Amino acid sequence: MPLSHYLAALFSGVGIGFTVAAPIGPMGMLCIQRTLASGMATGLATGFGAATVHLAYSAFAVLGLGSLAQPWVEANAAGFGIVSALTLLWFAIRTHRGSIALQETSEIDNVRLARAYLSAIALGLANPLTVILFLAALHAFSTQSAAPPLVAGVFVGSAIWWTVLSTMVATARSRLTPRMLLLSSRFASLMLLGLGTTMLLRIAQRMFG
Repeated sequence: MPLSHYLAALFSGVGIGFTVAAPIGPMGMLCIQRTLASGMATGLATGFGAATVHLAYSAFAVLGLGSLAQPWVEANAAGFGIVSALTLLWFAIRTHRGSIALQETSEIDNVRLARAYLSAIALGLANPLTVILFLAALHAFSTQSAAPPLVAGVFVGSAIWWTVLSTMVATARSRLTPRMLLLSSRFASLMLLGLGTTMLLRIAQRMFG
């Protein structure tokens, strides 16, 4: 296969990854809040957790599992939505109770970063927005013959977005006062709480309306 095909698949994957990651939904709010609360490293760990989920979903898509999973997702939309809503509510509570690291240190807290990474994977898997965006992109996956560079490109594109977002927020963080950082954390928790509650109300309306 010519090199141009691999490069086309790679850049196509970068575009898909960036497009899927860019909408500011629950994961975006979590990345912003964690960057403000604990610094850029924690924000990046959160973002790369999301990028890992995007990598996994894109691998499923190129293997043809996305088309097989779509009917199941549609048939179990209510149950999937409840799990997603409860996950958002849990993250809202954790965000509200989380501490603010006002001083950056040269020492990296590996435990904090590991928790941020793994919890981001959990939220990414339960985030319905991610599933919807990848189902919408199934056609793009099916038209590419070079699967490995396409999947790698999705991760790269997603990682680029999270790096840009974390960098921008970390730059703004240095100009915020401790009170403003605390208020931003409370705002993020309220946003996650609102998203989770709204999702539960919509599911209840569909089931009992």
